[in-house]
Amino acid sequence: MVAALITAGLVAFALFMVLTAYAGDLRNSRDGRAHALSASAVGFKGVVQLITLGDGEVELARSIDMLDTEDLVVIAAEPDTTNEALEAVLEKRTAKPTLVVLPKWQVVPDLQHPGWVKGAGTLPSFLVERMLDDEPGFKIAQKPSSGGARGEGFMPDFRAPLPAMVQTIGGDDLQPLVTTRSGAILLGRVGDAPLYVLAEPDLLNNQAMRDPARAKAALTLLDALNATEAEGIVFDLTLNGFARKPSALKLAFEQPFLPLTLALVVAALLAGLHGAFRFGPAAQDKRAVAFGKSALVENSATLLRIARREHSAGAAYAELIRESAARDSGAHLALRDGELDAYLDRLSPHDQPTFSTLAEEARNSEDRSRLLAAARALFRWKKDLIT
Repeated sequence: MVAALITAGLVAFALFMVLTAYAGDLRNSRDGRAHALSASAVGFKGVVQLITLGDGEVELARSIDMLDTEDLVVIAAEPDTTNEALEAVLEKRTAKPTLVVLPKWQVVPDLQHPGWVKGAGTLPSFLVERMLDDEPGFKIAQKPSSGGARGEGFMPDFRAPLPAMVQTIGGDDLQPLVTTRSGAILLGRVGDAPLYVLAEPDLLNNQAMRDPARAKAALTLLDALNATEAEGIVFDLTLNGFARKPSALKLAFEQPFLPLTLALVVAALLAGLHGAFRFGPAAQDKRAVAFGKSALVENSATLLRIARREHSAGAAYAELIRESAARDSGAHLALRDGELDAYLDRLSPHDQPTFSTLAEEARNSEDRSRLLAAARALFRWKKDLIT
């Protein structure tokens, strides 16, 4: 049970870190807005899937850097899109084919079908105009359609049925590419740059995909606007708020740092496994106050060291050596003090200092270093005496 709980905790923590890193990229796209992830009537998910089903290449751009391509980039503007935000995206598309799809409908969420919307009429013309230019140079109009759409310029063969209400655009620097029967511009080219503005989104959005003729016309329109040697079509999502933001946490799960992250995870697992099993005998806790003579000696020595009186133990050590040497040498029990010292002096080698001399040096030690030297000399004297 403990192992299962630990494993579940580790897995949950790993998933939490991954989801935290990519929470922004996993935002719910079923919001009914006009972008390439939306399945609502005003969204463009249908044409993305249609291109994919036809073995075409589609890329959804979640960063500004992904817009630096020669392929056609489709930018779906929304009612709350500002001119500054649109210009920031278009700066990446200088002299490269770009299609700006203008919004047309006011919609509200359909509470009975999540991700769907209900129409609330068309957008005011001035709102769409301000989206294109702070000082309106373009004119937007909504009017009943008259027949179908037809192509002009380099799209002479383009034909498409139109919805009942169409949105058109006009401007002095606008070249018509797709118009109504009456000549109102549905799709125009801005100046000489490959920048195109589609005023009628119902030629490309999910509503258009309901009609096979309009779905086919949508593919024809995108193919005609794309570069000659294009590899696919890119749908921008940065303008719709789905930009992938840089994150230090993301770096741990992406190249080139992903191998390092995996190595650290494996090292942590091995360390945990190593600590989960005991190796060798279990260490027993020591008593705070130990039993026996050794503990008494150690405590006494500690007190002497703290008091800086180690050198005063020289006389006691000399006495200890004298008693030990007398016992080991078989000295008479009646010998005491000076008589015993004289006896031990006679036993000392002729070429070595006598016991009395060494004992006197130990008693007169003034610091720790001298005491240690005297104690070593006494220890060697006793060792030589016994051997």
